[in-house]
Amino acid sequence: MYGFGIPDMDYSKVMWDESIREIPKMWMDHPYSYTGETFSVPERDIFPHVVTKPHPPLWVACGNPGTFEKAGKMGLGVLCFTIGAPSELKKLIDVYKDAVSKCTDPVGGFVNDNLMCVTHLCCLPDREEAFRLNTDAKMFYYQSLVYRWLDTFPKPDMVPDWPAVMPEPTIDELKAMVDMGIIAVGNPDDCAGVMQQYKDAGADQVVVSPMTTTLPYDVTVESCRLFGEKVIPRFDTDPTFRSDRNRQTALNR
Repeated sequence: MYGFGIPDMDYSKVMWDESIREIPKMWMDHPYSYTGETFSVPERDIFPHVVTKPHPPLWVACGNPGTFEKAGKMGLGVLCFTIGAPSELKKLIDVYKDAVSKCTDPVGGFVNDNLMCVTHLCCLPDREEAFRLNTDAKMFYYQSLVYRWLDTFPKPDMVPDWPAVMPEPTIDELKAMVDMGIIAVGNPDDCAGVMQQYKDAGADQVVVSPMTTTLPYDVTVESCRLFGEKVIPRFDTDPTFRSDRNRQTALNR
């Protein structure tokens, strides 16, 4: 922020609030022009033109409770980058779902009622092998970095101040995390149990990020293949993507 001459971090919120309402107009209005408080654009055609009508779904990354509510009020989808058990994330999900259910004036052309969570994945036929591999995959090193990059997110007590990093988990700690739904590690039944916890918490999507660790490439490929064959079909029974349905519903009105 300071490198771009923005003297006050709080002012970035004013800039964001103004720009998020204009971005969909840049996609839809040809030509587009705008004169506002934080930026201006002379009349011109904005490229590239979007193919998806009225425009692609709008999302915002959320870590603070207030952002979840704000996203819902604006009709934005949420990329939930808060780390924790689904039972804890449910409080934030409920805040978003309540706000988005009441949204009548979305910033874009439709309400993107969609909340995505992120977790670590290692799905293997041998659950003990999966646990063993993840005791030294630098999973917690990456999480420690996340709170260094995103220093406005609330930092849990278990995350030390940089440059200290969280120690790698033991097998018992990994199993406890799986039971709580924090990570999806083990065999397909273990991973399905974690996905069920996210579903019960109200998440619409779960994205996994196995390549943010040092797990071997072939292990990651096998994990994704097994997860796709054995776990995803248990939950993803809808042939239409949620954002596509939200957009089509708006177009049909």
